Amino acid sequence: MNANNETYQKAMAKEFKKLPLQYGNEAEIRFDLDLLHSSNFKRMVEYLDSISCSPLEYLLGGTFAALSGATGKFVFFDITKSIRIYLNVWVILIGKSTIMKKTTAINYCKEDLQRIENLSYTNYRRALEGYEKEIIDAKENHRKAEIPKPVRNYHLFPQDSTIESLSDILSTSKRGLLVHSEFGSFLNQFNKSYNSDGKQFFTNVYDVPEWYEVSRITKGNTILQRPYLSILAASTIDWVKEFSSEIDLRSGFFARFLYFIRNTPDKEYIPLLKLKELTKQSEHYIDTRSIFDFLTSIDAETNLDITKEAEELFTQYDIKSYQELLASDNENELSFKARLLVNTLKFAGLIALSDQSFIVTKENIEDAINISEHLCKPNIEKLLNSELKQDEFSRKQDAILRSLKNKGGQISRSDMLNNTKIKAKELDELLSNLTQKELIETIQVNKALNYKLKAKSLR
Repeated sequence: MNANNETYQKAMAKEFKKLPLQYGNEAEIRFDLDLLHSSNFKRMVEYLDSISCSPLEYLLGGTFAALSGATGKFVFFDITKSIRIYLNVWVILIGKSTIMKKTTAINYCKEDLQRIENLSYTNYRRALEGYEKEIIDAKENHRKAEIPKPVRNYHLFPQDSTIESLSDILSTSKRGLLVHSEFGSFLNQFNKSYNSDGKQFFTNVYDVPEWYEVSRITKGNTILQRPYLSILAASTIDWVKEFSSEIDLRSGFFARFLYFIRNTPDKEYIPLLKLKELTKQSEHYIDTRSIFDFLTSIDAETNLDITKEAEELFTQYDIKSYQELLASDNENELSFKARLLVNTLKFAGLIALSDQSFIVTKENIEDAINISEHLCKPNIEKLLNSELKQDEFSRKQDAILRSLKNKGGQISRSDMLNNTKIKAKELDELLSNLTQKELIETIQVNKALNYKLKAKSLR
């Protein structure tokens, strides 16, 4: 063990509590909020946890995403002349549909941004109506309109948009959160011809580049200066499996996301009609409005300061993380864990900003490291080594079975080719294997060969 590593180990032993981590397909990874120092961020998560059936881990990840979307591109860590770290985070909540309350968590976390977006849109519509009246009046009086056309300020980005339209929005927007209650549908958009470069686009804009040019045949080029967006999405593991590949895992697209995986609910169910009375009666109530109003009011470039103690602690963590990467023989984990280091610094910045402070303290760094070490890193390992651990053949078989289920349990070979995008020869091999396993059967429908799920596949 070298000197740097020894120093780090001693510091970590002194500074951080240790929680037993759980791994494996069935083990649930939980986070203990007692690991965190007092902050508005912690209070926000405690409050949401007290009024929601959603897992605490979903609410923690969703709170980071919402704060990040509100902060926007005005706040950053200035590392060098060519390196800036912005506070955008991309979060995916993964778990079973309905019972895990993923959408509920998203709605709670984005509530304040939705309020601000609604007000902003109302003001935009009024300004647009005034502009249109001015245009009409100018034409009638044969003069030029004297007011510029208003530009809409987004806080929540449209869920259903092409890369071209999103580029136009990002060319003028200052902040914003992209919300998708089903991440699979978001990924499925990239299978359409007009969005085929979607993954590459999102991969490229993640680091908020100083200059990014989008070229389109149908219109002039669009220049994006510091394009900024955060993402909060939900999905089932099946959707992620279906729309991910080894290339996605290694190219860095999926590594840009933070994953919060829960498979079983562990909170007492709150009846629907009881939710309203809990909202402001909770002993953990906190006025989140003022925090989001503060963040969305920031309109000047601000470099986050970091105290000397905080810098030293993060540097030790940086060195240790790098040594872990060097020692790892799992290629898929490398890009995920390298990105996690940067996200750890972002966590610290967002925790500081929740207290309306532009100074990152040692306590903020400690909290960020605990979240990364005890929640985010175990989720990465669970995702890659358990949830997604399949060879390509098994992955494609699962895609076929899901396609059959989505079509009511029966589908023609031609439709299967279109739905799965698997080449004909390989598809026939997969179908033959599934038939031998008695998971599907062949039937004749109007002289055409169809494939049908057997009863055991529906369980």
